[in-house]
Amino acid sequence: MKRCNDTPRVFRYLPAIVLALAGCDQADELDDRARSGIYYDCSNWRCGYNSSEINGKSLQDLHLGGQPNADGVALVGLLPPLGLLLGWQLDVDGDELIARGGLLGNSILRGPALLGATLLVQIDQGLVVPVIIAGYQQVDSWASNGAPVHAYALVYADLDQPLLQRSICKGTLLDPLQASVVVLAGERYDLDDKTVIEDQPGWITLACAGSAAAKMALLGYGPHAEFTDGAPPPSAASRQATLKMITADYCGDGHSYTTDGMPLAWENQSGTVLLEPEAGAREAIWTDGGARCLDTPRLVERDEVGCSLPSCDAFTLDDGEWLSHAIDGG
Repeated sequence: MKRCNDTPRVFRYLPAIVLALAGCDQADELDDRARSGIYYDCSNWRCGYNSSEINGKSLQDLHLGGQPNADGVALVGLLPPLGLLLGWQLDVDGDELIARGGLLGNSILRGPALLGATLLVQIDQGLVVPVIIAGYQQVDSWASNGAPVHAYALVYADLDQPLLQRSICKGTLLDPLQASVVVLAGERYDLDDKTVIEDQPGWITLACAGSAAAKMALLGYGPHAEFTDGAPPPSAASRQATLKMITADYCGDGHSYTTDGMPLAWENQSGTVLLEPEAGAREAIWTDGGARCLDTPRLVERDEVGCSLPSCDAFTLDDGEWLSHAIDGG
C-alpha cells in the first residue's frame, strides 16, 4: 500500500484554485484493490455515473472543430482562465485536454492551468451554454505499468435553477466536483452495441467516472494509453473486448447481463492486470465479439443468457483478451 503523501492531488476551481488531498487509508486501499481488478465497493470510478449530458443533451462526444454530435451539441469556442487573452482553442495531447493560444498562438495550457477555462457548447444551433473546467486530477491507472489518467470535473449552470451548479455527469453526489470525466481522443463508442468506432479524428469522448469507457481507460486500454515500460497501447479490438467484459455483453449483441456494483475479478492476457486470491468461480473469456466461452455469469443464471456458449474448460486466457471471475463471498 502506498504512503499517504503518494496520494494523487485534486485541483479545484471554486472560483480560485484550491488544492485538496484525498484521505489516505481508504483511498489507498481502494486504489490498490482496483489495480488488482476487483470491485470491493462502489467508489466514484467504479459505478454511479454512466453518461454525460448538458440540459438533457448528450455530451458523450464532442468534435474539436465544431461539428455537432448526434444529439445536436457542438463545441463553438473556448474562453481561457481569467487574466488571459482570448484566442485559445481546445485540443488534445494524447488523451489529455490542452488549450492552444496565447500572444503568438504557440502557448499551451494543461492540467491545473486549465482550471477556470470555459467550453462554449451550443445546443441545436441555438442556446450556448458555458461549461467550466472546475476540477482536475490524475487518477492512478489500474494497470501495473500504466501512467496516471487525466480527469476533469466539468460543470454548468442549470437552466431551471441558474444558481445550481451541475456536473455534466449524471449522478446523485451533491458535490458536482466529485464527478469527473476522462478523455478518449480520436475514438467514439456505441453505447447500445458496446463497440468501438475507431479512426475518428477531431472527436473526443468524455467518459464519466464509473462508465465502462472510463474503466477501460483506467485499465490501461485508452486509445493513447501510456505505459512505464514503453509498451504500445492496446488495439481497438482489445478495447472492444474490454467494453464487452465490463458490461457483461456475453452474446456480443450489446445486451448487458450485469448491474452497477457487481463484484468482479479480472486478468488480461498481457499480464498488466492480475487476479487476487479473492477471485472465485471463473466467469468467461472475452474477445471483441463478446464471451468466447462462459461458465458462471455474474448476475443471471446460465440458462437466462440469450445465446449458446461453450464451457471454458477447453479454453485458456490465450484464447481471448480477458478472463473474468466472480469474487468469493461477493
